[in-house]
Amino acid sequence: MKNLVLAFTLLFAVKGQSQVVSGLYGGTLVNDSTHKVQNYEVALSEYRGKITGYSYTTFVVNDTFFYSVKTVKANLKDNELVIQDDKMIVNNFPEAPAKGVKQTNIIPVMAAGPADTVRGFNGKWSTNQTKVYYSLYGGLEMKRDSDSSQSALIGHLRELKILGPAYAATRTDAIAVADNATNKQKQPTKAVVVKTPTATTPSVSNTAVPTSIPYAQRAEKILQTLSVGSDSLTLSFYDNGVVDGDMISVYVNGETVIDNTKLTAVAVKKTIAVNATAGEIKLILVAETLGTLPPNTGLLIIQDGDNRYNVHFSADLQTNAAIILRRK
Repeated sequence: MKNLVLAFTLLFAVKGQSQVVSGLYGGTLVNDSTHKVQNYEVALSEYRGKITGYSYTTFVVNDTFFYSVKTVKANLKDNELVIQDDKMIVNNFPEAPAKGVKQTNIIPVMAAGPADTVRGFNGKWSTNQTKVYYSLYGGLEMKRDSDSSQSALIGHLRELKILGPAYAATRTDAIAVADNATNKQKQPTKAVVVKTPTATTPSVSNTAVPTSIPYAQRAEKILQTLSVGSDSLTLSFYDNGVVDGDMISVYVNGETVIDNTKLTAVAVKKTIAVNATAGEIKLILVAETLGTLPPNTGLLIIQDGDNRYNVHFSADLQTNAAIILRRK
């Protein structure tokens, strides 16, 4: 109860500062040299003058999904927020990360809304130069996410048991997560490397498995409604965290396009046609299993010509995830 009260206190009032930066943010990083884009999430919390939290960076190379989770430290001075890597917690890179290379984000903070709560920011990022590696540079765009139920960072931290299930899918997740980081700074953090595409199998939970019902009888949660312009779309499905045995089926307007297939770090791909006169297309993602770390979570990348949409989804044995596609 004490931690929960602290979470609400941090969310709505940060003493000694004119701007509230505590919260969950999502956006992208762009490399100035290669023009490659990475997805980036960060959860921040300010406590007794210190800002700490977690970051989650993801990217896809050759249809393989890669990610890293780190603890971060930050400071706010003269309306500029500086976020720096602290320690690596987990990644699935094929090789060990470069030693001594850390990322720094420098962000001019724009405040808006009640109590000068920060809603979003644009800035720049860089890595330090070492004897082996040159510095890298780029820009970033971030915005506050007031609902963490579809956050890949929150889901991943729950899979790693850094965030307890009591905080699942709540609006205080970001602060609770970051508060965890504050407490864990006092303890040594050991980086965990999960090789791709095969990951170590997590321990099986003793929690009772919910009863499965036929997919057509399950509740439905619409995640996004997207306007698309191409005659065909390429769908790529990944497990976006610990590969724990999640299996899905996918239906497009009631027809099976993917049947009882396991999600891994390597893409499960399917191309679907989009008829200009078809009107609305409903894409339904059905959890066939929950793996060893419920619920069933993953990443769907929709390629629409030159446009790409990332959709983080979550489903269980009573609820399907749905995406609505409309032709422009």
